[in-house]
Amino acid sequence: MTIAQNEFAALWQLDKSIAYLNHGSYGAVPITVQDVQNTFIDRANSNPNHWFRYELPQLMIEARHIVAYWFGVAPELFAFVPNASQGVVTAVQALVDDSTSRNQRTHLVATSLGYGGVLHGMQHIAARSHATYAVAELVYPHDVTAEIISSRIHAVLPTNGEPIVVVLDHITSETGVLFPIDDIIASIRATHPHTNFVIDAAHSAGMLEHPLPNTYDVWVGNLHKWLCAPRPAAALICGSPEIRAVMKPLAPSWGFEDGFPTSFEWQGTSDYSTYLSVPAALAFQEQWPYAQRDLHNRTVADGAAALLRDAWGTSNHLEGTVEAPWLRMVQLPFNQPLTKPQIDALVERTGLELNTECMCMTVRDKSYVRISAHMYNEIDQYENLIGLTRLLA
Repeated sequence: MTIAQNEFAALWQLDKSIAYLNHGSYGAVPITVQDVQNTFIDRANSNPNHWFRYELPQLMIEARHIVAYWFGVAPELFAFVPNASQGVVTAVQALVDDSTSRNQRTHLVATSLGYGGVLHGMQHIAARSHATYAVAELVYPHDVTAEIISSRIHAVLPTNGEPIVVVLDHITSETGVLFPIDDIIASIRATHPHTNFVIDAAHSAGMLEHPLPNTYDVWVGNLHKWLCAPRPAAALICGSPEIRAVMKPLAPSWGFEDGFPTSFEWQGTSDYSTYLSVPAALAFQEQWPYAQRDLHNRTVADGAAALLRDAWGTSNHLEGTVEAPWLRMVQLPFNQPLTKPQIDALVERTGLELNTECMCMTVRDKSYVRISAHMYNEIDQYENLIGLTRLLA
């Protein structure tokens, strides 16, 4: 089967016989970036002793400085972590530990649209650390304004003066909602000024022109998604020297006594080539101005969503201002919501029989396909998804 390609598709390693419409889940690594990573791996394998003892430490410092400057933050406030979920859990645990050291019990807050892995992590931290934990319930696709989100968070905040840590998505991972986080943070801090905010920005870097909000305590975002770095690679950024002073890795190792970010730099013998390759991913992206990437990807995402809605007779359920720029949720034309086994089977059959990779999910009582758009995508590739509805056994 031949899949229509544009001039950018040749720059990626993706199988050209597949319409790859799920960049948002795992990213995709460009050929030149993969070549850079392979060079680092080859250097490590040619002389592991020299690599780990003498080459890697300085290369890690250089990579950290380059990526920190790209974000516009001081290198001493920046550390690499494997992925956003682990980084968020790390940050929450460090903040809880700091409160515990002062004999205070922390109150943790998340929203129901948060990433499932992070919610599990927060629940575990609360149980292990004797913290309290509450989830602000948000109903997709209705409860997505700053006023509603803020009011739901306010409703689960304590009144006893306990330290508060709120985990807030910038872009919700499953549903692709762009949260107005600056407005939400301002609203919460108007009544609870000392609340710590950990921003789960799994999808922000690369997709948003300005991925960092105006204010935050800890920002954690993937670099292997929309920036197209090799997997796994993410960033943990402290919003202040005070937060930096209490930020600790989940597994202390060499450099722990030196504090953040050195304490995060060496996590034992591992493959650090993904972190070292992030500068190459930044250089790859910046071959094109952000405005060009944004226009292309928004145009494809909007056009593809309209194409599928027309074919399936479903409607747009979100306003454009709250949709993540390069993600779209399109409701499937099924009368009953799909179960998890049905979704797994449908996505697999779509890949095998339609040569198309996508992501489907059920949110409350409706099922959706979540489509992504990057530079290698064109609208006509999404026509493959129209036949998805006949694959449900």
